Amino acid sequence: MGSARTKMASFSVGLVAAVVAAAATASCHKQTTSNAGDLGDAAEQSPKDYFISAVYPRISSASSCGGCHAGTPGSLCAGSSCVFITADAESTYALIEKTPELIAAPQKSPFLNYQHKDHAIKPTADQANVLGIWLGMEAAARGLAGAVLKAKNLADAYDQFGACMNYDVFTSTRMADLAYTDTDFDGPCLGCHNGGQGSLWLSADPRSTFEQLRRFPYIQKFVVGRVDGDGNFKELVPSGRIIEKANEPCPTGADGCHPQFGLSQFEQEAVQSFVNITLQNLAAGSCDNGVVTAPEAGISDGGGQ
Repeated sequence: MGSARTKMASFSVGLVAAVVAAAATASCHKQTTSNAGDLGDAAEQSPKDYFISAVYPRISSASSCGGCHAGTPGSLCAGSSCVFITADAESTYALIEKTPELIAAPQKSPFLNYQHKDHAIKPTADQANVLGIWLGMEAAARGLAGAVLKAKNLADAYDQFGACMNYDVFTSTRMADLAYTDTDFDGPCLGCHNGGQGSLWLSADPRSTFEQLRRFPYIQKFVVGRVDGDGNFKELVPSGRIIEKANEPCPTGADGCHPQFGLSQFEQEAVQSFVNITLQNLAAGSCDNGVVTAPEAGISDGGGQ
């Protein structure tokens, strides 16, 4: 799976298009492209802890949401519902809790559904990811309307993730192109994996590949389960197996090693984006949408952007 460690430019075009689509949720950052990035570690964290560790650092700077929603003199943001960012994460969380409507299920919260007057102001995909996960955690913890039911066990979680996989996201991130990734000396990946060999299904038919990857054991190439201190299932996290396989060495003189291959940065980001967008959609209850998009109008912010 890798072609002399370099890949075609078309992969980059497809990935950028997918990320732009993923960023089309309403929030605070005037930026149109971004890698989906690290989701942050939600395991063993309360919604508040996750907000402090993963969300606040991504939305608080003056170049992001903080440039307006901190109530900076001269900004367009006016009214108590518009100012919700302070100089530290703890007080910001407390202020958000006191502001009506902000903490809600992802499909209902203005964090992901407010349409600014300036339509160029949108979150990065990274911001949308962590906001969706955080709001999903809040909705589940508070029993809010629209909360996604937590998986009972790992098998249930795999079923949820597979059901949430969206073919439009799969194709727009160019995941189907992985089947044609070349090994260094043994031809493209589909030559060996077109029937599910090695717990990976990559065929010439993208729809067939997509449908098979939704199932166990193939789904483990995307996500694995994390457990709590008592060994109980906690949550799904990216497995990274496709990317890690490219870096797996074969000891000199060893027999039976997987064919050597490399993944370009574009291919790695395609896998990461697909997994992260799916996890975001699962947390946000927006699996059918593929990517979350802003509605035509949002609640009034008292004269803001």
